[in-house]
Amino acid sequence: MTEPTFFARTLGKTLEEFVQLSHDQRAAAVRSAIPDLNLFFDGGRAPDQRDAPQRTRELAASLLGALVGHDPEAAAPALRERLVTDPVLRSEADRDQNVYLTPLFTRRLTHAVPDLIFQPVSVAEAAGALRWARERRVPVTLRGAASTAMGGSVPGDAGLVLDLSRLDGVEIDAADRVCVVGAGARLRTIHQKLAERGLALRSYPSNLGGTLVGWFVTGGIGMNAFGCGRALDSVRAADLLLPSGEHLRFHDDGRIDVPDGSRRVTLSSAEGAAWFRARGCEPLSLADLAGSEGALGLVLHVTVAVEELPSIGAFLLSFESESEALEAASWTARLAGRRFAPPANLKFLSASHLHHTRRVWADEDAREWKRSPSALSSGATLPWRRIAGPGELGAATSADREHAGGYLFLDFFDLEAARAFASALPECPGHPAVLGDESVRFAAERFKPQQTKRLGPGLIAAEVLLPAEEVKPFLAEAAALARNIGTELDGEVYYLADGQALAIAGYLTDHRSGAFMLDLVLAPVLLDLAMSRHRGAPYVLGRWQSPYLARKLGARAAQRVQSLRAALDPDSLLNRGVLVGPKLHGARGALLGACFVPGVSLVRRFYGSPALAWMVRGARAMLRGMPGPASGRGAPAPAQAPEDRALHCVNCGECNTVCPIFNESKIRLPQMLTHLGEAMRAGEAMPVTGSVLLDLCMRCGNCEEVCQAGIPHLALYERMQESSDRVRRRDSERHAAIVAAVRGSPRYTRDFLHVRPGGYIKRSPASLPRLTRYVLLRSENDAGPAASCIHCGACVAVCPTHANREYEGSDPRWITTVQQSCIGCGTCVEVCPANLANGGQTLRVMEAPTPDWFAAIEEFELGGRR
Repeated sequence: MTEPTFFARTLGKTLEEFVQLSHDQRAAAVRSAIPDLNLFFDGGRAPDQRDAPQRTRELAASLLGALVGHDPEAAAPALRERLVTDPVLRSEADRDQNVYLTPLFTRRLTHAVPDLIFQPVSVAEAAGALRWARERRVPVTLRGAASTAMGGSVPGDAGLVLDLSRLDGVEIDAADRVCVVGAGARLRTIHQKLAERGLALRSYPSNLGGTLVGWFVTGGIGMNAFGCGRALDSVRAADLLLPSGEHLRFHDDGRIDVPDGSRRVTLSSAEGAAWFRARGCEPLSLADLAGSEGALGLVLHVTVAVEELPSIGAFLLSFESESEALEAASWTARLAGRRFAPPANLKFLSASHLHHTRRVWADEDAREWKRSPSALSSGATLPWRRIAGPGELGAATSADREHAGGYLFLDFFDLEAARAFASALPECPGHPAVLGDESVRFAAERFKPQQTKRLGPGLIAAEVLLPAEEVKPFLAEAAALARNIGTELDGEVYYLADGQALAIAGYLTDHRSGAFMLDLVLAPVLLDLAMSRHRGAPYVLGRWQSPYLARKLGARAAQRVQSLRAALDPDSLLNRGVLVGPKLHGARGALLGACFVPGVSLVRRFYGSPALAWMVRGARAMLRGMPGPASGRGAPAPAQAPEDRALHCVNCGECNTVCPIFNESKIRLPQMLTHLGEAMRAGEAMPVTGSVLLDLCMRCGNCEEVCQAGIPHLALYERMQESSDRVRRRDSERHAAIVAAVRGSPRYTRDFLHVRPGGYIKRSPASLPRLTRYVLLRSENDAGPAASCIHCGACVAVCPTHANREYEGSDPRWITTVQQSCIGCGTCVEVCPANLANGGQTLRVMEAPTPDWFAAIEEFELGGRR
């Protein structure tokens, strides 16, 4: 007896039968059979029947039972599928932006691969998971976008990862100028939804792939810091789940909402303090959540102030020396609010940083498709109406100096304020050269802070908070120390109006080589330099800088945080090892924990001594020939092979924000495929999960359009597909089921693509049999990511003559057209989401050439041969 195909087993009918259904019938059949795309990793099996380790199966079954309770019918949709047990998907949670740690750190000193991942869709599910974990004594790690680098969202003791990606609500109250943002909402999506209403966040991080809530709980210093302050300054309220699962709301006026039986009550600040003390805990406030890094509870969502979408006036100033640039920054800070309005951003850049940025610009400008971008790559949905350059604002512009020593970037959210600054520029110390086009480009690319990583192909940084007056001596000492060991520092400094500054001492590294280990130690050494000599403190603690808690907060405040954590989470289950101590395993972990702080100080003295640093340079020369953690996994730009460039990934996660599969089921598809492409480059075989991910990918090209690392994703995926096909035969039926599941989802067609068929279907002129009157031209992936067909199928449902068809090509994604049936009505051209984004580059209709035209061509060709 013939075994039914994947399509027949999953949807209850053959692919041939499915194709005969109407578009609406197909969508209904898919929704009932495939509740979530995660089904394709586990085959729809119950958690205790999946191919996973025994502990994973047991925890998944136990958590499912706790969430369902005694009423299985009340379970939220796709609950089983949101319990992620697949080994490859779980292994992705062993990293954040720090991809440089070896198995010593992720498999021995910590257990960074979780036993289980759960994606809650509601407060009730998240609270239920926390209560279950407390009862079972299972460690819990909170994970949003995982776009920091200190291990704060990476497990230390396996256990459960709560992936917050589905708690991604964005609710806007334009009248009250506030926005409620969920823990999983990504910044690109937030910016887009606000921009559609003519609004913008007051301050935000420089990573479009991160989450606003994650940025708030890890420090909240970023873009617009000088003019608008920290994240906390814009937060009006925050909802928190305590480790016990209790749901609280903190208001910026000190009030607190607490549970009282089956209802909630609002307490004054004093009453709230008494509520906490009655539970044996010191009072908590909204300010305590800023920088808490998930150690005190799960911040579910924040209510933030928003403002009118601004027009930006931008200036990039070039100085003869670094000292002059830093003096100009001090001059700007002194006169802000008196001579001219405070700028939104006041940022110093080292000469090396802009030099490397220009190399990246040259690499980007070499891509032909960049000349015809779509809305994704043109900045159309980002938080500004437009960006005005210094020439438009009244400043005299010029070419850059031949050997500039430092740069200053400023921008204003009011063009009149920008003009006032332009009129004051002749008084600026150092007599800067004002760069014209580069001022606008640098302002527009504010969300690509790590694009230079491709040149390394690694990039590491120390992020340090310190008084603004300490910036100049710190940068000088840090650069000298880096030079001692053969490294060049790329410095950036964000100034705040309160006299503080966030210095980012970054540097390129090559983690393909064993010499990389000397560079890895440099980041904590630079932090130690800032703390010991320049009144500095770490910006983020996470796991790997948690020994510096007292140095960041002060001894008394650090003790308070430790006592709060002990009272709220006695077993230290939530984000174990984050903020208050790394909790490393074994004798080696105990030794590292005891020696870390004094050891880093000792290495700083070693690196900083010209008399001893020659030994480090000698060691670098010897280690350069030894393999590093990324050996064989890629090459620096301008590498041409797509698999060489997978290593350039900065793990910002922006690719996920524009991916239809992430939008549908929160599968971090482009990010995971890039990691698998890097492994493929090193000779590893494509796993089964990788083949499923390749089938899930719609080859829309969105990820390539927004990638700040410049990875050619579409070409990389084709190489990976070839690798997968060599290992195992393609399951075309499974692939067709995946495509059907995506195209049948209203979240995809309406919420992600914004397809609105309207009255198109009423157009019904007849085509003429066997006569091609019109030709429909469809761009594919070889046309570049901005112009490519995104394979959404929107043109199929609206075609009045059924000329556009699905599942008839060798690849189930492809849309084919029966040209003889096309009547040239243009319906598909109008409805095509890709056309709307790229100005009509994807679908075009033209009149078919006449027989006379073909005859003329034939005559011309024959004539050329006579």
